[in-house]
This record gives sequence, C-alpha cells and structure tokens, in this order.
Amino acid sequence: MPVQTRRSSTTVVVTQQESSEPGPNRQREGAGGRPRKRARVQADEGEEGGAFGEAVDELVEADFAPSLASTTKRKTKRKRKAAKTEETAASIDINEEEEDDTQRILSDPKPPRSSKAKAKPKAKPKAKSQPKPKSYDPTSFLPRVSNPWKVGAHVSASGGVENAVVNAAMIGANAFALFLKPQRTWASAPLSASSVALFKERMAELRYDPKHVLPHGSYLVNLGNPDGEKRKKSYDCFLDDLKRCEALGLRYYNFHPGSTVGQTTREASIRLIGESLNEAHKATKGVVTVIENMKARQAGAGNVIGSTFEDIRDIIGWVEDKTRVGVCFDTCHAYAAGYDISTQAGWEETMQKFDEIIGLKYLVGMHLNDSKTACGSKRDRHENLGMGTLGLPAFRAILTDPRTRDIPLILETPSFERPREVWGVEVGVLNALSVLGPASSTPSGSMGSLEETSTGMDETSRSAGRLMEGAGVEGTSNAVGAGVAEGGDVVEAMSTEKRNMEDLAEEVRRAVGKASLDAGTAKKGAKKVVRKKRKRGGEEEDGEEDGDEE
Repeated sequence: MPVQTRRSSTTVVVTQQESSEPGPNRQREGAGGRPRKRARVQADEGEEGGAFGEAVDELVEADFAPSLASTTKRKTKRKRKAAKTEETAASIDINEEEEDDTQRILSDPKPPRSSKAKAKPKAKPKAKSQPKPKSYDPTSFLPRVSNPWKVGAHVSASGGVENAVVNAAMIGANAFALFLKPQRTWASAPLSASSVALFKERMAELRYDPKHVLPHGSYLVNLGNPDGEKRKKSYDCFLDDLKRCEALGLRYYNFHPGSTVGQTTREASIRLIGESLNEAHKATKGVVTVIENMKARQAGAGNVIGSTFEDIRDIIGWVEDKTRVGVCFDTCHAYAAGYDISTQAGWEETMQKFDEIIGLKYLVGMHLNDSKTACGSKRDRHENLGMGTLGLPAFRAILTDPRTRDIPLILETPSFERPREVWGVEVGVLNALSVLGPASSTPSGSMGSLEETSTGMDETSRSAGRLMEGAGVEGTSNAVGAGVAEGGDVVEAMSTEKRNMEDLAEEVRRAVGKASLDAGTAKKGAKKVVRKKRKRGGEEEDGEEDGDEE
C-alpha cells in the first residue's frame, strides 16, 4: 500500500516494491538486503516547494544513509588491503638494492590484469596436464652460419626446456642460454623424463653442442648471505639446478655470486660462496659452475660480490676443484663497473688484466650486451648492439679475438617479445663482425674459413632482408653479409669497413625500431582491453577488441 504524506499541497507518494525483472532493470537492494524505496512526488501547480524539499530530504536521508555507510566501509577495506600489499612487497628480501637489468629483460612478460577480479564458480579439481612440446618447421629457421665464434641468445624455455632448442634454431643461433626452471621461485616441479629425452633428441637433431649452452641460475640465489637459514634455501635451489644440468647432459651453469646484504664483510661473504661451491661440487659430477661478473659495488649496489676481477679471483681461490669453476664475462656489467672495453685497445687492456688477475683459462662464456649508461656508471642497463655507449667497435674486438672462439657468446639485449626479428638480426651482425677482422688490421683467419663464413653470411643477409621487408621496413640494406665481399675478397671487405660498420648498426636500429613499434602497439591494445573490462565491471563481451590482442 502507498504511504502518503501531506504537506501544503505537495504530495509525496513512497512506493515500496521489488522488481522481478532481471538484468539492469532489476531494482537495487539497500543495506541489509532491504529493497530500496522509490519516491514519486506530486506537486500542485503554483504551490511553494519548501515543504516539498523537506519531505524529499527526509525520505532520501532515511533511504540512503545505510547505503552510504556501507560504501564507506568498503572503501576503508580496500585502502587497508592496498596498504597490506605494499607492506608485503616492501618486506621481500632482495639480494641487490637495485634490480639487475637481466631480470627485467629475460623474465617472462606478465599480461595486464583487471583490478576487479571476476568471481568464478568453484570447479572440481582437474589433474595437471603436462605442457605440450613445441612443434617446429625447420624451413622457418633463420640460416645458421658456420663460424668459430658461437653466437646466440638467452631464449625462452616456456612450455618445457626442450622448446629452448627450437627457439635458438629459430634465430639462427649457434649457442643459447635458458632458465632451467622459473627463476623467481625457490622450488619447482622436477623435469619430466619425456622433457629430458626430447631436449637431448632436439640437441642432436638441430646439431647443438652441450658446451655451447649456458643455463642461467635463479635470481633468488645468494650463496654469500651470512644468514644460515637463507643461505641454505639458496644452496638447495642452486644444487637443484646443477642436478638439472646433469640430467640434460649440459656442461656449464652460470650464476650470480651473491651479496653481503650489508650484514657481513666482503671477505666473509666470498668465503661462504666458495664453501657452498665446494659442497655442491661434491654432491654432483662434472658440471662447471660459472661465476658471472657483476656491475658495481656502489651507487645502490654496494653489497654486490663479483664486480671486480679480484672478487672473482678470491672466490676461485676458495674452490677446491678448479676444474669445476669458470667465469662468464658480461660486457654491460664490466663496462658499468669501470672496465672500458669500447675500443680495440680498451678490450686488449681489459683482457690482459683478466688474465693477470683471474686467468684466461677460466673464461668459458660471455654475455654480449650494449649499455645505455656510461663507463663506470655502476648501473646495469642493457641496450641493443650498436645503440648504446659501448657501440659496435667493442663487439668487433670481441668477435675477432681468438680467445673468445668456441665458447657460448650470449645476447641478453631487449627483444621486445620478437626474438626472430631482433635477435635474428643481431646474431647476423655479430657473425658479420667476426669476418671483418680486428680494427685497422688485416684479418688473420685463413681464406678458407672466410670463404666458408661468407656463404653463410650472404644467406643470412638475404633471409634477414626478406624478414624485415615483410614486416614493412623499407630500404633494408644487405648489411648482415656486407662484411665479406664477393668471393670472400678480404681486401675489398677491409676497404669498405667503415660503411659496413654503419650499415650493420643501421640494420639493428631498423629491426629494433620495428619490433619496438609493434610491441608498443600490442601493449596499448592490451591496456585498452583492460580499461574496457573495468568499465564493464570485469565482464567479457564477445566480439569486441579482438583486433587489439595478439
């Protein structure tokens, strides 16, 4: 029954009812599950509205007060939840005060998620299915060049370690790196027997030598942590990786040495690292633990171990079995730590120091990265080849040095989630640099070796050109193979070395520019999808935004 309230000539009729209509026409409920009231106001013409306003205010206040209180309560809960999340994030134990750029580049990208979680009905638990191995078509691989310098990249192992072999072949690599398990978790499921068997099968099929594979360790591991409990957790994760290498038949395992975490001395932390390596060596057979040089001891990373050759020398000094330890030289880390390798002379001087302090016999791998920052910046910011402050001359010096032959030379540059387009070109550029010879000198390699490499260079160049032209890049040069003149004529190659270096750098810039543009477009599309989902309250609508997602 309607309830009527009479003031002057204004009639306010309040009806209380529930709508049985579904969807957006359904009447909203107030606090406590009560149906909200709807006010219908009737006013006689010519009458003053003061009493009318009072009546409506009373009704509205009575109706919405519980609702407003409920809204305020929900907002308070959200604020508390956000504060708790920030507190949890701040409490995470990070070994380095400044995140290594390798983490940012090599970590698997996470798709954007809506802030509103969509409630889903509980379903019966399903048995976990094993990831399917990635199928491949060899005709889609970029050509691989026969070259004594084994160039590759840190490729994805998503879906199983066996897929990393295919991803390496896809970019024309002669070497590769991979993660053996998720790098941001302490414990992971063991490798399945089928995954191990398929990895070995593909290594043989695609002609990869285990000594040209350089697995990368977990970023969580810190063998120099003075906290015994935390160091034990790091050691267990480290040992698990070594056993995975054994199962896969791999020879090397690359890791970051660790940090003092500001709680002990450099010397004490180095001793702890050495003792952990000795323990791990006794628990495994054959795998060489490869220490990576780090970026700095200052400017936000004062606790890091391994930024100087002396640190690495001292770690090796604690190792009992010297045949089980090696070094991976990261160009960006070394440059950031103050070792100027941007020129031929600078590279030679650095290698002389390396030999005197550590010993060249321990150099078993390299990470090839240009740098966004200056020498000695103490900042690890990877850049694509020839686009940073190191420049192509540094990589020419490395790729023409006999001391870097037959070891994995691994790219960790940004690929913008388009490894074939970017790393495929960078691999070709590095192969071309290896043929140019040291700067301002005649290549010392044999003519037969140059001619053999020349054939592969031309094929790689044509493939890269077709790839980029198909992607819409105009004016693609033939620079990947420009380092070798027709018929392997060394004299002609050296007479045009300046033009070749410029063309090689331009080749990378074109590839990176196109990939970056495509990645940016995809990212904007993904953000657009998220915004639209938020507007819809997290509900999906079929047939919309299909063109914005990959």
